[in-house]
Amino acid sequence: GSLWRWPAASARHTRQTMLLFLLAATGLTIAVAVLLPERLFAFPRTRPGWWAVVLGLYPWLSALPQELLYRSFCHHRYRPLFSSRTGLLLASAVAFAILHIVFRNWPAVVLTFLAGWRFADTYERTGSLPWVTLEHALYGNWIFTVGLGIFFYSRAAMGG
Repeated sequence: GSLWRWPAASARHTRQTMLLFLLAATGLTIAVAVLLPERLFAFPRTRPGWWAVVLGLYPWLSALPQELLYRSFCHHRYRPLFSSRTGLLLASAVAFAILHIVFRNWPAVVLTFLAGWRFADTYERTGSLPWVTLEHALYGNWIFTVGLGIFFYSRAAMGG
């Protein structure tokens, strides 16, 4: 199939994607409210202009390049090394989580492992780079909105 096929997701997969996102967003919101109440929606509350910039740029400057590498390239290049779909999904999720070690905190690694598994599954089901990038952007933008962006940004990791 074509890397750019759009829309590639079936109506059923679209519903599943949105339901899973709503459940994850609700769970993350509750977790922040309980464990880090001072962080809950702190970014949009305290820096609304910068938050809007991040929401606009994140899909293009972060989600798309990561999906090109961790889904499109890895899945096409390394698929022959795996005898099962599960092995490929696991390898993709682990590689994606390892990328996030630069942030030096376990929440970033754990959350990106879970997200990486989901994104790998989406890519395998749809074969669509735009679809998986959209899903990645949805989760990433929620992470920054709800107050977990502190785990995914550091001056040191960004070269500063």
